[in-house]
Amino acid sequence: MNLIPTARKHACLCAALLLCLVCTTSGFSQAPDQSGLWSGRWQTHWSDGGGQIKLLQRGAVVTGTYPLYGMRLEATAEGRSLSGKWSAGDSPTDEHGEFIVTLSKDGRMFSGRFGNRGWWTGERIVQTKDMAAISLRSPRDTVLGFLVACNRAQAGLKDAWGLAAEAVEFAAGPEALTSTTRLSRVASLFEIIDPATIHAWDIPDSVAADTYVMRLTFAGSDVVFPLTLHRDAQGDWRIVEPSETERVDALKALPGRANGKAPAADSYKQLQNPRATMRAFLEGMTHWKEDNGALACSTMDLSGFPDVIRESNAEMSALYLRHALDNIGMIGLQSIPDDGANRSPYVHFVQGLGGIVIAPIGSAADAPWQFTRLTVKNAPMSFHTTASLPTPEFTPPGSFERSPYFTLRGLVVDYAPFLLVGIGQAEVWQVILGLSGLALAIICARVIAALIVRWLSCLTGTDEGVTPQPRWFRLSITMLIVVSVMMQIPGILAIPANFRVHTIPVFGSVVCIAAVLVAWRLLTLISAFLSIRAARTEKRTDDILLAFTIALLRLGVVAGGFLGIAKVLSFSATNIIAGLGIGGLAFAFASRETLSNIFGAGILVSDRPFRRGDWIVADGVEGSVEEVGIRSTRVRTFADSIIVVPNGKLADSTINNLGTRRHRLLDLKLFVTEGGTPARLHSFIEAIRTRLEGDPSFVAKETKVGVVGLTAVAVEIQLTAYMDLPSDRAESDTRHSLLTDLMQAAEASGLTLSKAMERSAK
Repeated sequence: MNLIPTARKHACLCAALLLCLVCTTSGFSQAPDQSGLWSGRWQTHWSDGGGQIKLLQRGAVVTGTYPLYGMRLEATAEGRSLSGKWSAGDSPTDEHGEFIVTLSKDGRMFSGRFGNRGWWTGERIVQTKDMAAISLRSPRDTVLGFLVACNRAQAGLKDAWGLAAEAVEFAAGPEALTSTTRLSRVASLFEIIDPATIHAWDIPDSVAADTYVMRLTFAGSDVVFPLTLHRDAQGDWRIVEPSETERVDALKALPGRANGKAPAADSYKQLQNPRATMRAFLEGMTHWKEDNGALACSTMDLSGFPDVIRESNAEMSALYLRHALDNIGMIGLQSIPDDGANRSPYVHFVQGLGGIVIAPIGSAADAPWQFTRLTVKNAPMSFHTTASLPTPEFTPPGSFERSPYFTLRGLVVDYAPFLLVGIGQAEVWQVILGLSGLALAIICARVIAALIVRWLSCLTGTDEGVTPQPRWFRLSITMLIVVSVMMQIPGILAIPANFRVHTIPVFGSVVCIAAVLVAWRLLTLISAFLSIRAARTEKRTDDILLAFTIALLRLGVVAGGFLGIAKVLSFSATNIIAGLGIGGLAFAFASRETLSNIFGAGILVSDRPFRRGDWIVADGVEGSVEEVGIRSTRVRTFADSIIVVPNGKLADSTINNLGTRRHRLLDLKLFVTEGGTPARLHSFIEAIRTRLEGDPSFVAKETKVGVVGLTAVAVEIQLTAYMDLPSDRAESDTRHSLLTDLMQAAEASGLTLSKAMERSAK
């Protein structure tokens, strides 16, 4: 099979499909127009404030507006430098000043100063629609518009304070109000209104008189605050700013505020009432990336999802819920009750299978309020149900990241709405893209697996040719890649939880098994490769340490596979650990011999008594060491059989390692039975010495030969020598040559030898 053309064809197809998917889900990033580097919308900051500005560049001239502060900017651009003036009006008495800033190389940030003093920075933001001006045609429009703008400002869109200021009739003073003072007084007014509970239908849409007094009530308190609205000559209604005395008295009387001090700014994160929970959820969605969704997820009861999909499904459920809230609309958080003492669930939206409900989780007085389990579980259905609602006038404050799923679904809505037909909790387009993704993953995986196997086969090949890899190895790699790629699909396509709860255990178990098989095979290949290198070194423990390490890694791979399967099957890790702790003692007692062998392997590695290939003698076991495993050591005997010796027994034995000898011992006793005169014996011994000294195989200085005993029938001659030889075969050949020469020397000296009694170490 010609692999390369096939791989190239598959790779081109994969690249084309992946490019389409990336372009669809992410869109092409738009670099700033080099002809108008400064044009666009910017979020700016300085030491005591910030806000959005809109800049327009025509040639070298740049103009802009600061809607929040009612300021204009006029400047001249020189490359990436921008210098000019800002002013709050046309009169010379209006606030004004100069500025100079420099654009970053990527065109997305600038930094500079106002005059020579304060610093000023900004970053380019995505173009969004301008906030619509507040309608002032009735008390209801004015109050609702003011609440919506203030809630947006509280959620981080600071420019909305300027919009809210248009709905306020400020108290007259000796001096004209500056922009900063106006915004500060709007925030103070909202501080009084914010804790109130306000319903749109309680505010009249038309009033005959030019003044209307709205009585604000606060949950859990008898305090009533009169909020006055006044109609001007143009027919516009505005909220009359209370006096400083009225504002201070109101703050002191508000519920939950002691001595006029407001509660902690982040007290809503304690989730002690429905409004706090809704606010925490909206803020958590706005700042999802900052805490990885921790705040938003804390507002949802996720117990309806199994452990295996709880974390991955939390984000999609939150996005579904956030989109549903946008579809429903919200005039402001003040429409949601903030009475935590009333433990009745708050129903925000009703549908056939649950709607959107916030309720206390538990019976304790301080139990947090969360979106109920049914609300979270049915969040996709809530989204689909509310998608057909007319566009609301007001939406919840805050923002959120658009996910690939909602981007893709938006394209389907615009260009192929017929694919929105439901199949259970999924839609046709999700099924089509899911199956297409699976097919693409299989094609990519087969190509990559073939290349990996081919490379490994060449890498581990020998001089005789390429070493083929087993078929199951390629299949395991393919399955591992396919499942790893498909694990990203549920998040992109928002696969329903009721489908994933059944597929994840199956695919998760498959990927765990495939990972174990791939790791096992790779360890085998690594062991073979390193064994060759270990055989080339003189270190005595390289090969044994390698075998022991590979055995431990294999044990770890198997254990990791079991833990992975347990996780995808939703077995609690705590229960597994507890079970291991309880059953550990029983297992250790029942398997004490096995544990002894495992510890014995560690002792053999640390003590270094032998290496692979050494000839050892230990407690009746004699042979060449072939392999040291995690439980036992394999020894090949003289008879070419394999003896498996438990490591525990071997570690406790006295080991005679003949493989560590510097020289091989030759210990002979020769018995002269006839012709043993002193002269002949002396001549024979000298002949032996001459023979040994002339043979480089013997260590001359360690050679000893002489008469050691006399008996009635023979003269005993002792020969002790050390041979410097590399192998048993060389020793056998040298011994044969020496004994033959000894017989010839004895015959030449007129001596008769009997059968020699030999003692020689093997």
